[in-house]
Amino acid sequence: MSQTTRFSDAGPVKLTAKQANIFVWGWQQVARFRDAVCGRRFGKTFLGKAEMRRAARLAMLWNVSIEDEIWYAAPTFKQAKRVFWRRLKQAIPVAWRGSRPNETECSITLKSGHVLRIVGLDAYDNLRGSGLFFVLIDEWADCPYEAWEEVIRPMLSTCRYTVNRIEYVGGHALRIGTPKGFNHCYDTYLDGQEGREPDHRSWLYTSLQGGNVPPEEVEVARRKMDPRTFRQEYEASFENYSGVIYYCFDRRLNHTSDTIKRGDALHVGMDFNVGKMAAVVFVIRDDLPRAVDEIMDVFDTPAMIDQIKARFPEHSITVYPDASGDSRKTNNASESDIALLKKAGFVVRVNPANPAVKDRVNSVNAMLCNTYGERRMLVNTDKCPKFTQGLERQIYDEKGQPDKKGGFDHRNDAGGYFVVHRYPINHRIASVTPLRM
Repeated sequence: MSQTTRFSDAGPVKLTAKQANIFVWGWQQVARFRDAVCGRRFGKTFLGKAEMRRAARLAMLWNVSIEDEIWYAAPTFKQAKRVFWRRLKQAIPVAWRGSRPNETECSITLKSGHVLRIVGLDAYDNLRGSGLFFVLIDEWADCPYEAWEEVIRPMLSTCRYTVNRIEYVGGHALRIGTPKGFNHCYDTYLDGQEGREPDHRSWLYTSLQGGNVPPEEVEVARRKMDPRTFRQEYEASFENYSGVIYYCFDRRLNHTSDTIKRGDALHVGMDFNVGKMAAVVFVIRDDLPRAVDEIMDVFDTPAMIDQIKARFPEHSITVYPDASGDSRKTNNASESDIALLKKAGFVVRVNPANPAVKDRVNSVNAMLCNTYGERRMLVNTDKCPKFTQGLERQIYDEKGQPDKKGGFDHRNDAGGYFVVHRYPINHRIASVTPLRM
């Protein structure tokens, strides 16, 4: 079901019912600050296009100072440009523009002099300026809260505009994204609930409620992902990720007594680090991984190669290393770590770049236990005591990143490089984009 919302002379925009619900609350004084917590493929970017175009039109109509800009913000400038710059140019009619878009700064200047800009919040100290009329913050849970508190909120406070001869003070903001634990995204969502902050409004919608994802595709994700990550990513549920990272691991339920047998092909996940190199050895049974051995705290790559050859002389070896090893030289020689592995006769499977840490963690958790309770990755806890300990004890630090102080990161990274390469979570989500008429 969809609802057509007219808001500009560029023609009507068709928004789904839930998108329209968020949209129509904009620019009412009771909801200066809106938060939309949504599952994947809800249609946040399309809603963002509608919001930015409306903000541009109202800036021209409401006598907003040209010093007060309109921003689309994301965690980094590179991400903001990749996700929204092309879409922003589509959203703003050519007839409204005073000049061609600035491709270097990713900005558009309207005939009225108002500026729409793409920004990244990773270097938020560089964004301080005179004022903001409207800001759309995407992936809010991944943005630094300090950027809002120290820069954006003060810039919104100085904006003034006039509607029907009534002067209003204060710009507007819409923060959208998918949850990431109980961080500032959760706090601002609560601010918008009934009975809380009077100038806030918030919504929580699942992927299905967005109207863009077929139910059968959600079921594919349900089977592929672990329960907590599925609830977070598709049901927009706030989940507690402040404790153990690999919360799906249970040494009783994920245990196997399987060991290496004659003729087994061995798959070795490897993390490079001088003095603390780590490798986890897997075999594959019925196309599923079994961690059956480990080599820990080795000094450098040549020493790791020697140990692997000495311990497994009659087995074929495929190594899944840290992608940074293509330029890294832990032995201070002229050859990279990955070049040394290939020279040793190992088959090397490595992506051009490492996947995001979150993707690697999610892939491991999904193999340890998915939504249906299937434990597809098993560990011989007797043969892999340090890998087992790492899975049980590594936590997130105060910044929401995997903690490196406890000493568990290298062993978990080693196992994770194999898992994310061989068993990645494949998000086959069909996007049904609402049509403009």
